Amino acid sequence: MTHSKLIAAGLLGAFLLATTPAPRALADGAASTRNILLGVGAAAATLIIINHNKKVHEKYAEDAQKQAALAEQRDDAQAAAAQYKKAYQEQLATSNELKKEVAVQQQQINGLKQEVAAISPPGSSFVAAKPAVAVTQRSTSSHTVTAVVPTQVVSYGWGTF
Repeated sequence: MTHSKLIAAGLLGAFLLATTPAPRALADGAASTRNILLGVGAAAATLIIINHNKKVHEKYAEDAQKQAALAEQRDDAQAAAAQYKKAYQEQLATSNELKKEVAVQQQQINGLKQEVAAISPPGSSFVAAKPAVAVTQRSTSSHTVTAVVPTQVVSYGWGTF
């Protein structure tokens, strides 16, 4: 026999088995009730498993949301810390610049003090006196009198006013 004849005989046998009527099942009341109870139990177990899976997935979603919120807080805190650090460094740089300016000014003041010390004799109080002339006017009933009165102007090193 060839392969095609074997395949044809197998298909014919399967067709004959499919077309034969099935024998009637013998079922009593107990088996029917048992099958109904098993079906209800299976449906209830399926619902319980589905609800449990929903709760588990909700819990996972909540945990993921909490982790995302914590990660966002952490990132915000790190960004704030970086901003504070940058602001501190800028303030420190500004402070250093101001210290340099103060040092330069102090050097200039010390140089000026040395120049003044070289100019003024020992024991002097470094008060420069310059006589000035003040003009006052007095009026009497018949005529106006203008008098020149000498006054003294005191300078403390900042010039005259």
